[in-house]
Amino acid sequence: MEVLDRKRVYIVPSRAGSVYLGVIGLMLIGAINYDNALAYVLAFLLVSLLFTSMLHTWRNLAGLGLAAVAVEPVFAGRPARFELLLTDLAGRPRHGLLLRRLAPRDWRVWRHRRDGPVAECSAREDDAARVIVEVPSSRRGWLPLGRVEIASRYPIGLLRAWGYLRDDTRCLVYPAPGGTLPLGGGTAGSGDGGRGKEGVDDFALLRPYVAGDSLRHVHWKASARTPELLVKQLEGGSGVHWLRWQDTAVLGDVEARLSQLAQWIVTLEARDERYGLELPGLVLEPAPGVVQRERALRALALFGI
Repeated sequence: MEVLDRKRVYIVPSRAGSVYLGVIGLMLIGAINYDNALAYVLAFLLVSLLFTSMLHTWRNLAGLGLAAVAVEPVFAGRPARFELLLTDLAGRPRHGLLLRRLAPRDWRVWRHRRDGPVAECSAREDDAARVIVEVPSSRRGWLPLGRVEIASRYPIGLLRAWGYLRDDTRCLVYPAPGGTLPLGGGTAGSGDGGRGKEGVDDFALLRPYVAGDSLRHVHWKASARTPELLVKQLEGGSGVHWLRWQDTAVLGDVEARLSQLAQWIVTLEARDERYGLELPGLVLEPAPGVVQRERALRALALFGI
């Protein structure tokens, strides 16, 4: 976990603070011109308020720690949601914290882009705050969180303080499902070399639950009479679907072919059907359920990377 120490907190006047300083400057000019003691007192009082605000703004960020605790894979085009844990090592409440992920720097060093919407949170004394930071995803593969900007204008908005914390957590981005090719060219029946002996239509027998089995196939009445979960094994019907790389050759583009395979995977998982995946250098044996979906989509996301 990285900590924002006192040397890494930066402070500048906000727009309201700039106007505030301008008004104080005009008051000082008037006080000097007319030699007005009350104007001097008011101007110095407003300056002391600004310095007091600066101390509280700095203390609102100094000592914060940041760590990513959870992130779920997403499809390309959807925002990755990083769940961050903000810890207060100084033991004081924090208010109005604004978090946003910083986009990677390009060769133009003066260009400083922020990436994604701003997340706002507060932290109570001796307590950790959880906040979701969304990061746009545009292509498949690993999406690192990278640097996060933490900013605050507490307590009165005259100053803006900020700092940067880095986390190496990554989100896996799946190819965006898409394509219009029909599903069916890779279907194998029960007589295709031993593949497809299980189907999706007729009840065959009850067997113990195995991790990855769909909860739709759990026989709850039978499981209530035994100490373990029992799953209905089905046979017959459409058999096993094989999703093959060569079946998408007509699309040409690699990303389009991966999107088509992702679309087929999502469709078959929604139907709770068994399917296998064949990619150059990788074969996933047929299976149904969420675990098979995650394995197949992960293989597509990391294909060629």
